[in-house]
Amino acid sequence: MSTLFIQPITSCSVPHGEVARFHARVSGMPKPEISWFHHRQPVQPNKNVVFHFDEVTNMATLIIVDAFSEHAGQYTCRAANSAGEAACLATLTITKEEEENIKPSFTKKLKFQSVLEGEPVELKCKLVAYPPPTILWFHNNRSVPKEHRRRICTDSRMHMHTTSLVIDSIKEKDSGSYKVMAINTEGSADSTASLLVGELVDTLVTQTEQKSDVKHSETLKVKEVKSFVECQADDKFMKMENENHCAVPDPKVESTMVAIEFHQPEVPYSETLTYPENTIR
Repeated sequence: MSTLFIQPITSCSVPHGEVARFHARVSGMPKPEISWFHHRQPVQPNKNVVFHFDEVTNMATLIIVDAFSEHAGQYTCRAANSAGEAACLATLTITKEEEENIKPSFTKKLKFQSVLEGEPVELKCKLVAYPPPTILWFHNNRSVPKEHRRRICTDSRMHMHTTSLVIDSIKEKDSGSYKVMAINTEGSADSTASLLVGELVDTLVTQTEQKSDVKHSETLKVKEVKSFVECQADDKFMKMENENHCAVPDPKVESTMVAIEFHQPEVPYSETLTYPENTIR
């Protein structure tokens, strides 16, 4: 007895991520073998795609547990035995729920950074937005130029977006104000922060020590960070301290001599240090 579809599969439409099912009732002797095809390609069963055949009702079923856009399209159910074969076709449509538009909003803003010349730096922030926004980077109110030292990377997952500006081998000209702006149909948002580039300079420090009527002087060469005084993070200004926790030299502040004496039994010791005025010590 040749194969015959008593109830062919029918087209259906399901929401994105929901279960999709195709049912077909078949007759034939000997029992026909059932095959499923998607766009004429064989469908392989897995955790998300399940085949079932009820020998009592002769009902063949294809179940897609979580139907997504890649599952949409034309499906074919083919039944074949030694007497012949038959096939029926249907279409699966996946509908998407209307997503709510979201104005860009930063969940992690740019942060102030200070680096030494020659080091790499990454300015990074995160935001939510839908539709996906256009992201622009600015340096001192000018668009960041494309060059081999500067790379802009953006990663988007659903409504979450991460963008970063990577600068290799930082130079003094790279210091200044950086702004990232995100724009979509719902509006725009931006975040601003400063990048300070410092350089190591040699500083001479003279230390005088007197023990048992013998005065000993020694000049030491130390490294200090020469950098800017003010920095900006989202329109807020602050004072910066260098790496060795000394206040950054400000040419507007005059220096004064401060004498500090340490008294020990039979071993007098004195040291003269120089501090800027109004500096916390």
